[in-house]
Amino acid sequence: MVIDISEKIIDILLLIPCFNEEENIEHILEHLRCVKQNSQRSSEFNLKILIINDGSTDGTMQILDKNNHDSLFSIVNFKENKGYGYTLIRGFKYAKEMKFSWIISFDMDGQHEPNYLYKFIDLILEKPTDQIISGSRYKNLEHSWQKPWKDRFLVNAIITGILNTLGFSITDAFCGLKAYECNAINDLDLEINGYEIPIEIWIKSMKKGYKIVEKGVPVIYKDRDAILKNAKDSFLFKKGEERIERYIQLIESLVNTPLKTNINVFKSIFSDYFNGVDDINKYNFKKIQESIFTQIKELET
Repeated sequence: MVIDISEKIIDILLLIPCFNEEENIEHILEHLRCVKQNSQRSSEFNLKILIINDGSTDGTMQILDKNNHDSLFSIVNFKENKGYGYTLIRGFKYAKEMKFSWIISFDMDGQHEPNYLYKFIDLILEKPTDQIISGSRYKNLEHSWQKPWKDRFLVNAIITGILNTLGFSITDAFCGLKAYECNAINDLDLEINGYEIPIEIWIKSMKKGYKIVEKGVPVIYKDRDAILKNAKDSFLFKKGEERIERYIQLIESLVNTPLKTNINVFKSIFSDYFNGVDDINKYNFKKIQESIFTQIKELET
């Protein structure tokens, strides 16, 4: 008997890290329930949802339990906070153990548009040769675009610009909405437990020669004060210069060579834009990003 491999159903894991998101969960779960129900009508793929509760100290776990009466998702519950990178790595390993073909990572904090999960599923069903499909908030102007926090945007632009000097051609180094080919992502031997894990993924993927494609996605920027309430000591809210230094040190350790330019130069670029730009919006963000990319390219040549 000859089996037509081309007709094999694709198993996709939707991986959702979660930490202190009691204010967002029920809204997101409503959308996920629709996505799951719609996916059950398809003969092309199976979709499973794994939520990893990373030691939440609010009512997150109780809300998850209450809303899982129909076994919408599986839960891994950490009693203590392990870090964003740790939860991703745990989810990647789960996907490998359960023999999933692809993983889509999606954040529970309300900053991703759930309807874009359909787009990523469609991309996977096209049987791409890419190992990673990465969302980008800064790729397409036609997406709904909200004003970002200035420091987060500038840190992202600088680190993205540095990565591009290593051989990438990307626009958003830190978007959490991504699709990963399961065996490929587990072959990277990821180790970083914190929010720096995207840098490790980019550089180790480059060393493996992986094919990576960016797809534009919209993003919803939550109120900063609301996030700070649950993340006062988060690395993401330290001074931009401190985050740039830590990211650069990680890049240098992963490529095993120092960048051509001193860390202080990149800190200076950040400070110049942070103090010199009143607002970053849909009309000027591309110009600002491209200017930063050009400056960094000139520094590194």
